[in-house]
Amino acid sequence: MIASVALRALRLAALLSLASFTVASVGCSSDAEVGGEEEEDEEGTSATEDPLSAPAATGPLEFRDACRAGTSITIAAVGDVLLHSPLQRQAYSAADGHHSLWKSVEPLLEGADLTYGNLEGPCAEGLTTGGEARDPGKVFDNRVYSSYPQFNYHPSLIGALKNSGFDVVSTANNHALDRRGAGADRTIANLERDGLAFTGTRRTTDRDGSFFTITEAKGIRVAWVACTFSTNGIPDTRDQVLHCYDGRGNPNAELLSTIRSLKQRPNVDAIIVTPHWGVEYKHSPERQEKNLAHAMLDAGALAVFGGHPHVVQPWEKYTTDDGRETFVIYSLGNFVSGQNGLAKRSSLVLFAGLTKGTDGKVTINGVRHLPVQMSPSPWSAVPATGESLALTTRILGQWQRLSPGEDVVTNPQCGR
Repeated sequence: MIASVALRALRLAALLSLASFTVASVGCSSDAEVGGEEEEDEEGTSATEDPLSAPAATGPLEFRDACRAGTSITIAAVGDVLLHSPLQRQAYSAADGHHSLWKSVEPLLEGADLTYGNLEGPCAEGLTTGGEARDPGKVFDNRVYSSYPQFNYHPSLIGALKNSGFDVVSTANNHALDRRGAGADRTIANLERDGLAFTGTRRTTDRDGSFFTITEAKGIRVAWVACTFSTNGIPDTRDQVLHCYDGRGNPNAELLSTIRSLKQRPNVDAIIVTPHWGVEYKHSPERQEKNLAHAMLDAGALAVFGGHPHVVQPWEKYTTDDGRETFVIYSLGNFVSGQNGLAKRSSLVLFAGLTKGTDGKVTINGVRHLPVQMSPSPWSAVPATGESLALTTRILGQWQRLSPGEDVVTNPQCGR
């Protein structure tokens, strides 16, 4: 026991030291227990990179239009909503339901002008992997409502997300077809019933339908486009899911043409793409993801919020061929999940500020991050401390890190 405590202390000291090498300080706080004893439904078998090898931020992201006059909005974005069995059991039995999984950070989600997350799995009542079945209600029966390797959640999750401040979710991910085409259809019906916008999938009967959605806040209209690298080998026979790549691993022509078309629409001020891509449990993006990100931004997108690796990956500013300053975060990590390990339980709430000037153009005024970690017993996303705080700070830097209770201002250097 003494040796274990000493090892944790050495590991935390190493992370803090590495983080402070590129930032002034990460501060000191006690490390929250991350429940190595907890049972986990593992998502994949790849080994997680040593957190000490995570890439370190080298400086702040500064945008030339940070102090531009105009109407501004703040977008909050989180990573994967991936409900392994312990989380579903808790949500279905808790008095506050799914809110119990993120209530500590719910005010941040509600306070933003627009809030995004990745809905990783169907919300399809009465379906097993084999087809129709009697629905058990809010019960994790591991038949209708199930966990890894093929997820399905009770549709009440959608209403909980909506009531917590979420405005839009991605439904394009490798679990999109875990209940096949019928599951995607029922998920869409439930999203529409509860008024939660979605992007990345369409009904089996709507093969010519669009994969994007448009949200509006303070008169700024943001188009959202989601895509995925895979559906885990489940054939997409009805073309229900927008894919990120073609059969040769190049950017999908349909994806890029969708972005270009949206760029020309007078009712779209900005485009945000949310790709499901990359290598699981790896803190650095691959060249393929970087190429796709830059291609999507050059096609007209303003920002890219990535997911799937289940760990945090770096962010960057990218200047497009036409001179626009754009933004990419390659992976937001897990927002809520039952995966074990420091890296897989460390994530963030991203805040991106957009400003619409008198010329009608929308630009980025700044980005901030509030590190979050998943804690068990009960399972809940909470502001990060200790090793988790140090890890996310190492990757994204302290310069634009928010502290719990701090006002969310994406361009604090401009005054208020």
